[in-house]
Parts: sequence; C-alpha cells; structure tokens
Amino acid sequence: MMNFFKHISGNNKIRSARGTDDDISLNGLLLQGIERYRFTVAWGEERDTDDTEGRVVATSDKRPSVEAIKALLPQFTGTIMQVPPKFSAIKIQGERAYDLARDGEVVELQPRPIEVHDLVLVNQLDKDHSTFEAECGKGTYVRSLARDMGRKLGCLGHVSMLRRIAVGPFVEADMIPLETLAEMSHKPLGNSAENGALRPLETVLDGIPALAVMDPDAQRLRQGQQVLLRGTEGSAAAEVVLVTHDGKPLGLCSIANGALKPKRLFNL
Repeated sequence: MMNFFKHISGNNKIRSARGTDDDISLNGLLLQGIERYRFTVAWGEERDTDDTEGRVVATSDKRPSVEAIKALLPQFTGTIMQVPPKFSAIKIQGERAYDLARDGEVVELQPRPIEVHDLVLVNQLDKDHSTFEAECGKGTYVRSLARDMGRKLGCLGHVSMLRRIAVGPFVEADMIPLETLAEMSHKPLGNSAENGALRPLETVLDGIPALAVMDPDAQRLRQGQQVLLRGTEGSAAAEVVLVTHDGKPLGLCSIANGALKPKRLFNL
C-alpha cells in the first residue's frame, strides 16, 4: 500500500501513520488523531480475537433489548479502563501479544485508561446485530468495547464490522479506494494531485497551535537540539505545537520547562 503513496507523490520517504489500535479487519481512513468509527456487534458469541476472525470461546442465548443497550452506553463514555484484546500489537516483554496468543501462550494484559468522547447506537439491524458509532482517542480498541458491552449485557459479543469513518478533519468523503490508488500508481506523476488525491501537509496540521522561529532556532531544532523560549512563550506548556520557519512547517515540537523540544521534523 505504501508503494502506491510513494509513487503517486514521487516521495520515497513517505511512512505510514497508524491510527487505530484495532489492526484486525479494519477498513477506512489510514491516519491518526481523534477518530470516529462505525461498527457492528454480533451478539451471542465471544471470540478470542474479539472479531469474526477468531475462534468462538463462549456463547449465550440471551439477546439485549434496544432499551438495555442505550442504558448501558453511558458506562462506556468518558475516561474508562479497558483491557486490550489478546490479539493485539501491544508488546509483552518485547513480544507482540498476537504472536504469543497465536502460539497458544496465556496472554494477560493490564487495563489502561482510554477516552471515549461519544458512543451511540445508530441501528438495530436484527436481534443478533447492533450498529454503533464511537468517537475515541488514541489507544482505544473498538473490539474491546464490543466484548465488554456484551459481557455487561450478559449476552456476549464481538465485532462483525469495523470501519473508521473520520480522523481529525478527514471524513468518509475524503477516502480514496485502494483500487483507485492502484490505478494512480500506473499513471504519470502529477495527475493524482490534480485530481485532489494528495492534500497539502497544512491540511492535517490545521488546529494545532503554531509558533514561528527565526533562522538560528530553526537550525538548532533541525539538529535535534532544544530551544529556550523567552517571555510568555517560555511560561506555557504544550504537548504539541506546529513550528514554522519562513512561513513553512518545520516540525512538531513540545514546550516544557521553558524550552521548545523537537518531536517530529518535516523534510520538505
């Protein structure tokens, strides 16, 4: 997939940016940020991967009512503790959890705090399937949401469909099918940008606080060195700011203890 992006952009330095932690059976936008998902939960079965690809490990004849589902949703909204799926990319003593699980080893993952900004029931397809939309932050596993809702409702459940429908400023209308990307990879450079397939870097960076620096400070940041800030800028603290030089994006930095520290620089 990355070869498509590299070809249509003419830039071999492109790297992927994983958005979701649900790396099994996911389609949709391939970015990182505040994300919105649409997903369907199949009630009555819990699986070891928490999606359709896994082995059934428990079943239930009980099915939840719409009223019971809606009443449950506030318990899964806000800051909650979540145990990731055993089949996930989390590392345990240097090994991926999914590798250990596939080898038949017992995988014990600790709960961790996640943020679910919004969780709504959008469609009750039938007694066995409910479709939801969730807006959540980094580190959230939608598969775990489905598993835990099924347990709370006493009917068990797993994800049967998962689609990322929004990431930051990008929505479904901005998506490009992989088939279209494949066609672009065989065309001369330039056509893709004209067709709107490629967006300026600034499109992704909209909404991030910006800070302009002069030549000496820009050089220090490019060398991986921190830059001391003065006045009100130095008294602030920020996890991420967009640093610009001569009106162009230089990179992403953090501000802490009166210093600007490089996190990710752009090679434009």
